[in-house]
Amino acid sequence: MMAGAVPNLCYNRRDVLDMVAAYRRGGMQGLQLAIDDKNKQLSNVHVRIAVMGESGSGKSTLINTLLDLDDEEAAPTGFKETTTKITPYSHPSLPNVHYYDFPGFNTPNFPVEAFMKKTKFAEYDLGIIVIERWTANDQLLAKALKKAGKPFHVVRSKIDQIVTSERGKKVYNEDVMLQRVRKNCCSSLEKAGMGKTRVFLYSKYNLKAYDFPELKKAVVSDLSDTQKQLFLLSLPNTSEDSINEKREVLRVSIECMAVISAATAVIPVPGLSLACDLVLIASNILVMRKILGLDDGSLRKLSQRVGKSQDDLRRDTEHAWVFGEIKREQVMLLLQRSKVAAALTVAELVLDFVPILGSVFGEPTSYWVTRRMLTNLLEEMVETAKIVLRNAEAAASATPGGAAGY
Repeated sequence: MMAGAVPNLCYNRRDVLDMVAAYRRGGMQGLQLAIDDKNKQLSNVHVRIAVMGESGSGKSTLINTLLDLDDEEAAPTGFKETTTKITPYSHPSLPNVHYYDFPGFNTPNFPVEAFMKKTKFAEYDLGIIVIERWTANDQLLAKALKKAGKPFHVVRSKIDQIVTSERGKKVYNEDVMLQRVRKNCCSSLEKAGMGKTRVFLYSKYNLKAYDFPELKKAVVSDLSDTQKQLFLLSLPNTSEDSINEKREVLRVSIECMAVISAATAVIPVPGLSLACDLVLIASNILVMRKILGLDDGSLRKLSQRVGKSQDDLRRDTEHAWVFGEIKREQVMLLLQRSKVAAALTVAELVLDFVPILGSVFGEPTSYWVTRRMLTNLLEEMVETAKIVLRNAEAAASATPGGAAGY
């Protein structure tokens, strides 16, 4: 496999064209330089989100939710102030996605003025201010972000607590109640001179409900194209729509892997092109499986969270290979399932012994086989991820006090 030819999840369609052009200009060496240069550029792309709010407002819980971590794994939570300085937390699989847990200012002896002076708000891409009510300290943070030219979003947390308390009343209409909560929050912001600012309602127990999907869209609108891809891939599988969004990002990375495979195929060494295809396909399967939450670690965590076995989560899934060990032999078996791909691969192996014919035939064949294989396997993984999500939602809903968003 070419050095540097590792799955990069943030390639875009322009990158695919650039790689093709680099190969045509400089052959394998030109392609390698293009890959190295692009990977270097992408390694410097980060998503930096500042999460702010009063102590006990739920900001640390929101970070853990966005990172898909249990509370004890990441930002400490609680009603007492658990953060005294800005604490960074990175995504476990995509370390270029960072959340910064700001300290709550509503604690005795906190040096608010000194903190505001030394904090470089321009270093963040955007801010999320988590509130139960809008305070003067939240106002300070919002103004600092505005001054730095950074967007921010206001999140009203713990909506589940309000729903629970209101549901016991004789006259209860959830839509009316939620509208009232939004109106009260927005009114507080307007009185504080913030103008018409949208407030997103959120509960960690049900990420499909309330305004979490809209919050995600709002954050995406503040990011560059590459940052957007990183952010979407880093989010937990909260809905089938979120899984579909990941699929669209992964499809583009497949195009680049197919180009790399095609370039490698023109080397007239018997069997080399096929060997490279298998490595590329296997490495991409492992990456996509992790992103889609189908690896052992993700399933184990989900199993503990909803109180069901991994076998229950895998119920009704048709593609058992998704959960198995991914090695060269397994990829070969998957390849053989496609009669057209298998026939082209056999022909390529034969033609690799004839340098001129191998060069002409191998390049488009390797591109087609790699692209078609990875695309088909991605679709099967996406289908599997949706079934696992449905099983998890059903399990969480059946648990007393559980919710569909677990």
